[in-house]
Amino acid sequence: MRDLGADVAVDYDRPDWADEVRAALGGREVGVAFDSVGGAAGRAAFDLLGHGGQFVMYGWSAGAPTEFTSKDLHERLLTATYALGPRVLRVPGGLRALQERALAEAASGALAPAVTTFALRDAAAAHTALLGRATVGKVVLLTEVS
Repeated sequence: MRDLGADVAVDYDRPDWADEVRAALGGREVGVAFDSVGGAAGRAAFDLLGHGGQFVMYGWSAGAPTEFTSKDLHERLLTATYALGPRVLRVPGGLRALQERALAEAASGALAPAVTTFALRDAAAAHTALLGRATVGKVVLLTEVS
């Protein structure tokens, strides 16, 4: 994540990860939190937000979405939104326009997707790595070409 420009990178599987973020920020507040995990990790990210912060959800790989109430939002003047869905469909040109732009950016080299590859014969290891959150981006199984 640091290679992609993150100032702070932590492992959210560690019980003290939120404290690591607070320490790394040195008293600064989190303005935006992106949550693809949900559950307890998502709530910990939500709790890092300072007054006026924004919580952006786009999944819940933990098995449940992040729970919060309208009171939670109101007390700290937070906003929450879902990054996908109807908002994406309102983009001029819809999903097709976004797909075309992404493919053009990838073809030009401006966009480099995060991909972890495994040989097809190592599919079991790929599955284990996915379960252990030891992969980055999409996982692709490669067949050997003779």
